[in-house]
Amino acid sequence: MNWAFDLVLLALLVAAAVVALRVRQLVATVAVLSIYSLLSALLFANMGAVDVAYVEAVLGSALSGVLMLVAVLITDNVRTSRSRRAQWFAIPVVGALVVLLMVGTSGLPDRGDPNAPATVGVGADYIERTLADTDTPNPITSILADYRGTDTMGETAVVFTAALAVGLVLRRGLRTGATP
Repeated sequence: MNWAFDLVLLALLVAAAVVALRVRQLVATVAVLSIYSLLSALLFANMGAVDVAYVEAVLGSALSGVLMLVAVLITDNVRTSRSRRAQWFAIPVVGALVVLLMVGTSGLPDRGDPNAPATVGVGADYIERTLADTDTPNPITSILADYRGTDTMGETAVVFTAALAVGLVLRRGLRTGATP
């Protein structure tokens, strides 16, 4: 039954990607891309990669969506009273986002804290067993390449795809003479 949910999510991801390519309004495109990111987070969570799902939901769907909407509203080419209002609306939105991020990160442990959740429990076990399990003397390398190789490969593919998309957009802008 789990695979059926994966197939439904995959179909919705493909549909969202097609809609994002077909929509002509930037605000609608941003909304569809936020939905795509949220569906990706659900797919990651269903596959058991809850940490990647959480990051995708927070950064990909929420934070990026808000920042892209603010950017679209601020950088309107036609100066209208609506775009001026949007600029004034964007300032408190970005300010609220900064405050929200500061409040959200205030409860995190200090850097290098030996009692932080990352350094007790499974983290200590990784450090102790890394050489025996993976024949890799560096614990960070063994975690990224051996223990979490599939996640690392997926994240690398996402970064590569984003870089490729930006390169294609910039190349198109240079070819047409438009400023990207």
